[in-house]
Amino acid sequence: MSDSEKLRDRATRLFTLALKARDHGFSSADDLADLASEALAQAEDMERRASALPIPPATEAPQQVAQQQQQQQQPDPDKKE
Repeated sequence: MSDSEKLRDRATRLFTLALKARDHGFSSADDLADLASEALAQAEDMERRASALPIPPATEAPQQVAQQQQQQQQPDPDKKE
C-alpha cells in the first residue's frame, strides 16, 4: 500500500469519525472533517508529484536482463561440443 493510499484510508476513517461525532452532537466533528480534507489534499499532492517525476532508468533493466538471458541461451558457434 502506497503512502497516498494510506492517507486516503486515513481520510476515510476520519470522515467516518466526523459523521459519528456530528450524529452525537460533538463539536469535534468539524475538526475531524478538516483533518480528513487535509489528508485527501496531501494524498492528491503526493500522487500529482509522483506522476510528474521522470521514470527512473531502472525500468530499462528488465529489458536488458531479458536480452542477456536470450544471449546466454543461444549456443556459441565458436564453442565445440
